[in-house]
Amino acid sequence: MQHIKIETDAQGRELAQHGSLNFPCGTYDEYFSQFFNEEVPWHWHEEIEVVLVAEGATLVQCVNQERVISQGEMVFINANALHRLTRHSEEECHILNVVFSPKLLTGHLLGTIYQKHILPILQSSELQMVTFVPEISWQRQCIQTMQEAFEYWHLEHSDKEFVLQMALMKLWHLLASNIKLPHSKSKNTTQQERRIQTALEFIQQHYRNTISVYDICSAANISESEGYRLFRNLLNSTPTAYLTEYRLRMAAQTLVQTKQPISQIAYDTGFNCPAYFAKKFRQQYGSTPKAFRQQPLKQQL
Repeated sequence: MQHIKIETDAQGRELAQHGSLNFPCGTYDEYFSQFFNEEVPWHWHEEIEVVLVAEGATLVQCVNQERVISQGEMVFINANALHRLTRHSEEECHILNVVFSPKLLTGHLLGTIYQKHILPILQSSELQMVTFVPEISWQRQCIQTMQEAFEYWHLEHSDKEFVLQMALMKLWHLLASNIKLPHSKSKNTTQQERRIQTALEFIQQHYRNTISVYDICSAANISESEGYRLFRNLLNSTPTAYLTEYRLRMAAQTLVQTKQPISQIAYDTGFNCPAYFAKKFRQQYGSTPKAFRQQPLKQQL
C-alpha cells in the first residue's frame, strides 16, 4: 500500500511546495488508494488546483459546497479555498491534477492580464470551485485541453512546461469568458469561515490533549450550539467527529512512520483508552492498528 500524506500547518495550509520558483506548478497522477482513508483531508493552499477525474468518482467539498466529480469531468478549486476530496465510487478513483501559482499565467502581478482577468477570480471568495462537464461546449473544451496537456506532460518532452502553461492560460481564458462572478460574500459568511478555520486550528494544535467541544468552540469565540451548527453547515461534520477523524489520521501516519508501541500512539494522539482507539481505528480504516502497520508501504510522502 502506498500512503500519500498531506502535511499542513496549524491553520490547515498545505506545506508542500508545488513545482519550483522557476516553474511554480506541480502535476500529480494519483489514486485514492494511496491516501490515508482514501481521502485528501480538509486543507487549503495559496495556489489554484485543477483536478481531472480519469477513473471512478470523487466527492469534492468546499465550505458550503460539494459536488461529485465523475470520470471525464473536472473541477477548478480557487486559491485559498478550504477543500476536501474523498473517493465516491466502488472502483478505484484515479485523478490527474495540477496545482499552480497564478504567477505562472502572467509572470508578474502588476500587468494588465493579471489585474483584468486573473485577480477578479482570485478575489471572488464566493467562487470556491467550478465544475466542468462534457455536455457544456466551453467546459468540454477545458477538459480536452487539460487532458491533452496531461498526456503530453507524461511523454516527458523537453517543452512540456511550455505546453502545460499554454493549456492553463487557455483554461483560464475560457473560464473568465464564460462565468459570471458571484456577488461578494456577506460579512456574516466571511466571519463564519474565519471561526471554523480558528476551530480547526485549535484542534490541530491541541488534539494530543484532552479537549472538549466547549474548548473547541471557546477558541473560536462561539457557543457550543453555534459550533455544532457551523461544523454541520460548513463541513458536514461535528466538532467531535472532526476531532476523532483528525486524531485517527495522525495515529495512522505515526503507525507507518515509527515503531512506537500502539498503546503509546493511542495516548499520544489524544485517546485515553487503547481499546477504544483500536475500535475507532478499525471503523475508520477497516483494519486493526497492528494489521495496518504491517501492510507493505511502497512510498511515504
